[in-house]
Amino acid sequence: MSKKLVPITLLCGYLGAGKTTLLNKVLTNQKGYKVAVIVNDIGEINVDQTLISKEANITDTSSIIGLQNGCICCTLKSDLVKQIENLIDSGKFDYILIEASGVCEPMPIAQAIMQIENGRLDNVVSVVDAKRLVDEFSGGDNLLKKDMDEEDLESLLVQQIEFCSTLIINKKDLVTPEEMKKVHAVVKALQPHVKVIEAERGNVEVEDILATERFDFDAVFESAAWVQHLESAEEDDDDHDEHEHEHGHHEHEEGHEHHHHEHKHEGDSGSDEDEYGIGNFVYYRRRPFNRDKLEEYAGRWPRNIIRSKGVVWFSDEQNMAYVFETSGRQISAGASGTWLAAAPKAEQEEVLAQEPKMREEWDEKVGDRMIKLCIIGQKMDKAKITAELDALLD
Repeated sequence: MSKKLVPITLLCGYLGAGKTTLLNKVLTNQKGYKVAVIVNDIGEINVDQTLISKEANITDTSSIIGLQNGCICCTLKSDLVKQIENLIDSGKFDYILIEASGVCEPMPIAQAIMQIENGRLDNVVSVVDAKRLVDEFSGGDNLLKKDMDEEDLESLLVQQIEFCSTLIINKKDLVTPEEMKKVHAVVKALQPHVKVIEAERGNVEVEDILATERFDFDAVFESAAWVQHLESAEEDDDDHDEHEHEHGHHEHEEGHEHHHHEHKHEGDSGSDEDEYGIGNFVYYRRRPFNRDKLEEYAGRWPRNIIRSKGVVWFSDEQNMAYVFETSGRQISAGASGTWLAAAPKAEQEEVLAQEPKMREEWDEKVGDRMIKLCIIGQKMDKAKITAELDALLD
């Protein structure tokens, strides 16, 4: 008989969003669960650990583990796994609740938790401040005045909205009904299928946080809007003759990763803007970026682009595929494998034999190489952005 897996909820959210308040509400109304809490604070003193013990009236402080002076999505990841395993092995708890620091990205933490043998990631909950979301993505400048690197703010908000199974829009009392509609529009543009709960002062039903069985890694990842837009980009009506690709991967027997795609017509496809000017389009070209030109343009990347992500190739490195992404003011491009077109001819033929559609539309000049980006933003000038990106091509 297999051992019952201990469910785990991961609680994320930017500084001041209301994570600790929400966590205390849950702990004071556990409904029979024996909950252990792991708290991550980036400072040398774990303030949240003290607040939880005090406000939730917890006398047995051994049920609260503090991980501080580091971030559990990077430097403290192994410590987090060890603490979770220790709590499970103790047999004292039937649920584990993790409060991540305000600067944590949820996806790497989720990946680490999923490697734990006797644990099961049950729910990834992101808490966002409704007022702050309005300010950040509606052109306002009323950011909370704290000692923090606000260059990372938009990026973290995007990451935390995109990768969660439950999204709590907290502090709804601080925004108007019309502003709340804008918040929902931003959320839908980034993550259209997440369960959204509006809250005031962290008042959320325990059943929406614990034992939901809501988290599925693939479902959460694939439901992010940028993934869906790339996969469903429709044929463009422009006069382009080449083909657009659906992004995928191939691993051959030696373990090297190649990219391959299903094909549509080249162009810039996208949806109409909503009533708040939030829209998206897919930029696709079969020519490479000039790396130097792209790096220069990154310094003046349009501020009204909330999110962009996809695959690119560079003229000075023809064989390598890169994943390019922006969220807020953070821009990065990381190597993700070689193009199938860079493989030996025999290997190409082997893959193409297994992919008839790919063979049918294989480009004899560039193979499967391409640029394909989903761009999500507010009141974007699609023609201008497209022309600026075209100017970066070689």
